[in-house]
This record gives sequence, structure tokens and C-alpha cells, in this order.
Amino acid sequence: MQKEFDANLQRLTTCGMESCRFLVAVSGGIDSMCMADLFLKSPLKPSFSIAHVNFSLRGECSDGDQSHVRSWCEKNGVGFYTIKCDTSSYAAQNSISIQMAARELRYRWFRSLMDENGFTHLAIAHNLNDSVETFFLNLLRGTGLRGLSGIREVNGDIIRPMMGFTRRQIEEYMEDAGLSHREDATNKESHYSRNRIRNEVFPHFGMINSSYLATISNEMRRFSQVNDIMEDLYHRKEGTLYFEKEGVLHIDISQLKAEKHRSYWLFRILDGAGFNEAQLVQIEYSLDSQSGKRFSSQTHTLVRDRDYLKLYLKSEEAPLPKLKVSKFRKPEDFDPRLLPEGALCIDASRICSPLYVRFPKAGDKFRPFGMKGFKLLSDYFTDLKIDLRQKKREVVVATLDKKGAEQIVAIAGRRIDDRYKITESTKTVIQFSL
Repeated sequence: MQKEFDANLQRLTTCGMESCRFLVAVSGGIDSMCMADLFLKSPLKPSFSIAHVNFSLRGECSDGDQSHVRSWCEKNGVGFYTIKCDTSSYAAQNSISIQMAARELRYRWFRSLMDENGFTHLAIAHNLNDSVETFFLNLLRGTGLRGLSGIREVNGDIIRPMMGFTRRQIEEYMEDAGLSHREDATNKESHYSRNRIRNEVFPHFGMINSSYLATISNEMRRFSQVNDIMEDLYHRKEGTLYFEKEGVLHIDISQLKAEKHRSYWLFRILDGAGFNEAQLVQIEYSLDSQSGKRFSSQTHTLVRDRDYLKLYLKSEEAPLPKLKVSKFRKPEDFDPRLLPEGALCIDASRICSPLYVRFPKAGDKFRPFGMKGFKLLSDYFTDLKIDLRQKKREVVVATLDKKGAEQIVAIAGRRIDDRYKITESTKTVIQFSL
């Protein structure tokens, strides 16, 4: 298992191992404790530290998880970061589920740790079982091809080197190594959809096909390949089947009607505009009717014109949002739990003039955090699979250098430029959000 893990680690990282610094998310459960041990014993000698979130959801059990991970780090001389959150209060204040609250809190904190300490990658211990569970959840929700690929092994600077291992393999590794972990009793309950699939559905799959995880994994890989092929084809159709003109997305009706699977292309082009399945059917019917029909979602209006379907944002020109900026004399002076959604942090000493915001423009480029070279914003947005409409609504945070030339500091809510990252020598931190 160690050799496979090491191979995964090298395959999933874009920089050489000597340049990588890993923040390893460890809950204390069997999956993450296994990953921590594999990092520790790797002959690659990766540079890593552990991050643990105490969500305060299970009283003494949550505190026990925290103590267990802390003890492991102290015993093995591994750097340890931890934070305690009032997840229930956060969920109530923001009118979201406990699961969503926990997700927001942990990833927000992980991101702040990475920015402050120069970690290049965040390692998460999702395994093959988790990915297959996600596949079925997405299938039930209706997410299109993209949702049928399971959990991605790489998502920007987030990597999942355990994805190829089943939970059974992880259990066997931990038992053979004589390693301890914490058991979350709620995993055996079926209140949540994921647990219901795990505890009640998968056992039946196992009786039908004992190798169902490997079988479904192969299918997910093929779905992912098909999705990549379709995405390439989708982008090739830009300019003929659909195009943007003066801020309005145009869909050529004659071209769309000539497509063998026009309902799919309609679904793909309008993905993200907020139209439900029933509306998509009505829009397709309108292709064979007279012009003038209008369809409305929460964010967009679609008009069936003479030759085109025209998609308008309900607010024709989105106002440029204001940037909320805070300064802290020391990185430790602010509480990551209180960071607003999408907040980013940079080294204040690297800024020569006040930060300001604008919308993207042609030719924009920056150096994404963790990368050595520059990247065009258009390519960065394409990698994130951001559509034409969303690209225009992204917000660039910029400053001027000593010579008065503009420098992009960050893409608001997404990623800072590597030149402005927080390092060990940082004395003052700037935190900003929209």
C-alpha cells in the first residue's frame, strides 16, 4: 500500500517533491490516520503538517478525537494545527445544514493555514468508497456527466492520494500496522443520505457483485473520459452553435435544431443559468414555434428570438462589488473561524498601493498560488470549468507596483497570486473579501 500511495503522491503533485509542502487534514478516523501514517513512513520524505478541526458536535468524543491526533503528532514529531468551532451555532446563524457548516468551516480554515504558512497542497483522505457514494448521490440529484465521475483526485491544490484504496484495504493496513484511530458512532447511523447509501444500499450491491467498487470505479473513469470529450466538443462549438455578443449569450436555433441530440446541447449551454428540467423541455419545444416566448429563472431571462435563443442576466450590468479589507499586525491576531465566506489573506508588506477591484479583461494573467509560472485568467477559468456568463462576473483584486504598473493580487474568493503569499517572515496580514 505504501508504494501505491507514494506513486499517487508523485502523480498528483505538479511540483517536485522537494518543492511540495503538504497540509494533511486528519479527523482522527481510520481513513485520515492511515493517510497520516503513510505520509510519515513514505521514503519520499514529504514535508507535511497535520490540521485537525474540532467541530464540537459530539462533546467529549470530539475533544477525544482532537487529543488523539495531537498525541500522534507529538509522538512522531509532526507539526500540528488545530481549531475548535461552534458548528451548530454557525449553521443556525447562516441557515445551513450542519454538514454544510462543517464543510465551510474546515475548508475556510484549511485555506487560511495554506496561505499563511506556504503549504502547496491540501491532502484529504477520501477513498474509493467515498467516491462511489458520491457517484450515487449525484446520480440521484441529477448533475449531468460531471457528477458521475465521483470525487476528483485533484482539484486545484487539493489532492486525494487515498482515492484508489477501498475502506477494506485501509482497515487491513491499520490492523497489520497495529495503529489506533477514533470511531465516529454517527457513521453507523443512517440519518444522512450518504450514510444510508453506505450502510443500507452497498451491502446489497456486495451480494450481487463482490467487486462492485472496482466495477463502478471503472465506470466512473469512463464517465470522466466521456465528460472530457464532451467538454472539448462543447468548446469547439463556441462561435457556431453558441456565442456571446455584447454581453448576451446567443444560441443559433437553426444550428441547434440540426444537432442529433439537441436536448443535451441545450442542457449543457444553459447549465448554470438556473432553468429546471421542465423549463428546458419547454425551451426545446419553443424551437419549433414562433419567436417571442420568454423563460425566466432566478438569475436569467431567455428569449426565443427569430434566429436565436438569447440569454440575458436579469441585472444587465452587475455592479462592481466593494472590497472589505482588514489588517492584522500579526498572522496569529485573527481568528480563522471568523473569516467571511471567500476571504483571502496576503502579506501586507508586498502591497505598494491600496487594493482595488475590477472585472476581468482580455490578456489578464497572474501567478496562481503554489505555481512558479504565470497563467492567463482565461485559461485559469477554463481549468475551473467556469462558463462564459460566470467569467464576466469574476472579480479581480489588483494593486499598483512602485512603477505604477498594475499587478493582479488575487481572484476574489478563489486564489491569491503566489507573489503575495504569507511566509514565515510576514509581519502584517491583509485579509479581504467581497
